[in-house]
Amino acid sequence: MSKLEVKKISKDIYLLDPTPPIEGFKGFLASYIFLGEKVLLFEVGPTCAVEGVLEGLREVGILPKDISYVAVSHIHADHAGGAGTLLKSLPNAKFIVHEKGAPHMVNPQKLWESTKKALGSFAEVYGVIEPVPAEKIVVGTEGLTLNLGEEFKVKVLETPGHAPHHLSLYREDTGEVFLGEAGGVYIQYLGALRPSTPPPGFNFTQSLASLEKIRKLNPKRLYYTHFGFTEDTEKLELYGEKLRLWLNIVLKGYKEGKKNVDIFNEILAVDRDAKRLAENEREKFFMINSVEGMIFYLKKYGYPGGET
Repeated sequence: MSKLEVKKISKDIYLLDPTPPIEGFKGFLASYIFLGEKVLLFEVGPTCAVEGVLEGLREVGILPKDISYVAVSHIHADHAGGAGTLLKSLPNAKFIVHEKGAPHMVNPQKLWESTKKALGSFAEVYGVIEPVPAEKIVVGTEGLTLNLGEEFKVKVLETPGHAPHHLSLYREDTGEVFLGEAGGVYIQYLGALRPSTPPPGFNFTQSLASLEKIRKLNPKRLYYTHFGFTEDTEKLELYGEKLRLWLNIVLKGYKEGKKNVDIFNEILAVDRDAKRLAENEREKFFMINSVEGMIFYLKKYGYPGGET
């Protein structure tokens, strides 16, 4: 049994931390429950978190049959790996996913192999990715509107960069944006922001364009899947600055033939947020993985912005 946490963070939004049964993963994954006339769950987590998600829904008083939509920002296992398993318990739910991600959710074999390659034995801890029935899928395209109530409408934004199959959600009446990882990782209890740029899908130019798209909405509040929320919307600009900082350090180190861990240590010397986060083994692992993602990008495009 996972040690879940459920918080009501606005009049009709709940933050659910299903806390998958992995040491050090409390405060890692935020699933958001939109409680209108219809119910939307944004972000599922890995298969090992599904029990916690279902428990959290019960705690809020939501029956499985009452879920209308399950949406994921992208198909990485820590966001969508448990979707196929979860949807077995949600008879009326449609599954919102980017067009590029949809085939891999219906037939997740390649996704599972990619997950094992990226995470090694850790993928087994997340749990095997089960397929999502094709008839459950609704392709999330730019501007798709989910009507959850008379004045409770949520729009889909296509926000590639972290991954090419990335979506965010925008609630226009309140100015709330649910970023997924389009704005990186923000660990709220530390007030620390870091890049999230895993291989193989990170794209620097697309990341900056997605940040600009979100900024133009003049959001009032930002919600991060990893982990929490803030009304300091200047974090969007700060994230762009951090991407540039990290990528320039990685480019220099890569050209000099330095090891990934040595490049990472150079980042820690100039990024105070990263240095604080590196005290957590989970965060250290994912930050080094982000360095690897930037190197993968540079090998493909040569330099920051080289894909344009």
